[in-house]
Amino acid sequence: MKKNGFISTSLIYTFFIIFLTLLVFVISSYSKTRFLLNEYKDKIKEEFSDINTLDVNLYFKVWNEETKEYEIEYNMPKEGYIFDNNLSYCEKGSTLSMEDGRVIVDTIKKDRCYAYFNLDH
Repeated sequence: MKKNGFISTSLIYTFFIIFLTLLVFVISSYSKTRFLLNEYKDKIKEEFSDINTLDVNLYFKVWNEETKEYEIEYNMPKEGYIFDNNLSYCEKGSTLSMEDGRVIVDTIKKDRCYAYFNLDH
């Protein structure tokens, strides 16, 4: 056995393992950062559209087929979407329903509500 060959092989394996470890670290931190940035983006959109004088703040969360996630819209979608009563909720217990193409909020106090809309397949 040649000593130089053994050192070369072990160095190659060491660098390869270090490279894989760094690659996993970079990918995991990128995905965590992307998730946090999306969370912050949604919070900032909510804060800009939040008006403290209103009794109920209603946010429309519409499914985006391209990004495969719900996004906040400023208007209720007109066609091609259906109201998802299972996902829709209010933070302080108010109830949401859909009647005659309108979202109805039943509440007795200030609340922040999220109306979810999925694609109508």
